[in-house]
Amino acid sequence: MFGLFKKKIKEAVDKLSGRIGEETEEKEDVFQKEEEKEHTTQDTGLEPEIRGVGLRSEETERETGRETEEKEEVKKESLLSKITKPITSKTLSSDFLDNVLWDIEIALLENNVAQSVAEKIVADIKEKLMNQSVRKSQAEQIIKDTMKSTILEILDLEKVDIEEKLRDAKKDDRTVLMLFLGFNGSGKTTTMAKMGKYLKDKGYPCIFAAGDSFRAAAIEQLEVHGHNLEIKVIKQKYGTDPAAIIFDAMKHAKSRGINAVLADTAGRVHTDRNLVEELKKIVRVNKPDLKFLVIESIAGNDVVEQAKIFGEVGLDGVILTKTDVDEKGGSALSLCYTLKKPVYFIGTGQRYTDFEEFDAGRMISSIFE
Repeated sequence: MFGLFKKKIKEAVDKLSGRIGEETEEKEDVFQKEEEKEHTTQDTGLEPEIRGVGLRSEETERETGRETEEKEEVKKESLLSKITKPITSKTLSSDFLDNVLWDIEIALLENNVAQSVAEKIVADIKEKLMNQSVRKSQAEQIIKDTMKSTILEILDLEKVDIEEKLRDAKKDDRTVLMLFLGFNGSGKTTTMAKMGKYLKDKGYPCIFAAGDSFRAAAIEQLEVHGHNLEIKVIKQKYGTDPAAIIFDAMKHAKSRGINAVLADTAGRVHTDRNLVEELKKIVRVNKPDLKFLVIESIAGNDVVEQAKIFGEVGLDGVILTKTDVDEKGGSALSLCYTLKKPVYFIGTGQRYTDFEEFDAGRMISSIFE
């Protein structure tokens, strides 16, 4: 998972930190030569040759004194050089950073990170490095730390505690309605089934509402999941108003003290205005507690457009599917930044148990460590 993202980011960071190191350390050779000169002068200071047993002449003593003073001056100059070296080293200009940070931006864009997100990350890195004089290793650490911090800021959004919501609803004799949105092929119905398994295993009984009454075989597909998981499916014939189907499912659940209703919805195409209006009607009539956008992590840059369309309905969060085959990993960043809503769960395979809570810290670790 996210293997290509990790590879591309590492390559870009290595290249960028190398160029920064070259830019800020170009005076190293000059200072090194000065230090070598200092050592040479110290090591080759000539003592006057003494022949016989006689004492040094006054002239020799004066010369030795001058040599000693010269050595002291050399030491002072060397010390001054060491002190001022960091100050006189070249700092990173805005133009230079604009040029070299392009590699990071390209790496992000190649991994399905939306342009607005890539620009945000690059701007944060530039702010940290501007007018700094750093070595290659320092630059690499600053870039990594800044990227981690910015990505965490984007991904680590506040979430509703689903179990707490279910417990509170049970105390108040209410049923929690979870609405699953997304266009056909995103894995919406299967994801709903996985959520049913997830809740059931935690001790929260639920039922399914077959709210997609338009797609051929949608009801039958949900019934198969219901049969496998021993979860009841509330359905009506194709063409029935989905808002009415979900309303009936809520009545059924409340009458039997069932904790939650998980409702499927149509997803003909995400640009269909009639579909959006239909979803808005479902929301008005049934007032769902949670609305999840189910979307493929491998959908590329199209995830942003999908998010904007379904965002009109009002979303609480995202569930990403097919993350097990996603080598790029940029979709989560793009969705969270666009919607300002968190990723709740990720689908990691075909089994009902291949479903886990999204952990932003774990994702960052998988990319940078």
